[in-house]
Amino acid sequence: MRILLLCQGDPETLDSWSGSTYSLLHALRRDGYTVIPGNVEPGNLQRWRVAARAFSPSRRRWWVRFTLGRAGFQARSSLAAEHVRRHGADVDLILQIGATFRVPEGTPLPLALYCDANIEMAREGAQTGLSEASVLTAEEIEEIRAREAPVYRQADVIFTMSRYLARSFTTDFGIPPERLATVHTGANDEPGSIVRQSGTSDPEILFVGRDFRRKGGDVLLRAFRKVRGSVPSARLTMVGPTASGIPRDLLQGLSGVSFPGYLSRATSHGRSAMDDAYRRAAIFCLPTRYEPFGTAFVEAMLYGLPCVGPRAWAVPEIIEPDQTGLLAEPGDEASFAEALVQLLTEPEGARAMGASGRQVALEQFTWRATVDRMTPHLRRLSVQRPEPGPGPQRTADPLRRRRSP
Repeated sequence: MRILLLCQGDPETLDSWSGSTYSLLHALRRDGYTVIPGNVEPGNLQRWRVAARAFSPSRRRWWVRFTLGRAGFQARSSLAAEHVRRHGADVDLILQIGATFRVPEGTPLPLALYCDANIEMAREGAQTGLSEASVLTAEEIEEIRAREAPVYRQADVIFTMSRYLARSFTTDFGIPPERLATVHTGANDEPGSIVRQSGTSDPEILFVGRDFRRKGGDVLLRAFRKVRGSVPSARLTMVGPTASGIPRDLLQGLSGVSFPGYLSRATSHGRSAMDDAYRRAAIFCLPTRYEPFGTAFVEAMLYGLPCVGPRAWAVPEIIEPDQTGLLAEPGDEASFAEALVQLLTEPEGARAMGASGRQVALEQFTWRATVDRMTPHLRRLSVQRPEPGPGPQRTADPLRRRRSP
């Protein structure tokens, strides 16, 4: 089967979708698919034009408007159309990542969409002040919805990372359940490259997240202060933030916390340091406030760590309470502290949860498992591709209208 993969950034590198598109592309190729990558992110000059039209004095709002605004959508859609014109006659279907662009209406090729969120999920997350919608006006959100909705209607199947998102597509956009398939996702490191955690008895908690507030770093620090009252030897390693960027009151009088900074797996040093952090830890904790999926939990599970996360968003689809970890009330440091103390004071039970979590991750949350879930739908769609006629007709315009599914 031949697939045109359209996404923002180059999927042959870790430049697209935090590396997830790279992992998906190679998982598809390992399964025998021929995948032609199509980068729809505007080039230098066009990128500056989009940025100028999206400008806002707030850097964060500027970035959201650049990503979700009309100018960027139009520029990416134009590039998507060019990829379809160039490769449409040579592929069986299109696999599009996200809804920040649209392939031309009437494209005859079957279209599959793969999403981790949508604007309605972001609108729901706006109450946290941390989703993309939190920096947009109500009018801008409605405009984005108006652009996204036709993309979802046009897709023959929408692959979602979570059942939580699938429900949003049905409830908020009216997409029939039969056109949705939850396929989850995998960690960007291959499971074979991750050595199982050795079962340390050291009371060390690990946090990984660059966005300190969105990932609930402040909640964890407050919870850890309570943990130290019950387990004085407990330690906390926070990968991503730096101590200098954290409010002083959160750290005042608190010991046992280390900040190795941001560690990139793209470098040998960063990869080695991340591996060491996971292998030293006894527990992984991420009290995230807004999380479309939660791939960090999957990575921790592959290392054999029991996980503690909020009972919110798609996190309960990853962490099974008392089996692979514990769930705490969102934003409640006392609830997180209680869960952490339980795991730290019951190390045998914690190790059993970690082992169970690793098995679940290997079975359900790998890119191979994701592609396996996609495959029946992709095969069904591939037979919908209009057969080209003999001779010159093989180069017919791939933008002619296909029969509606």
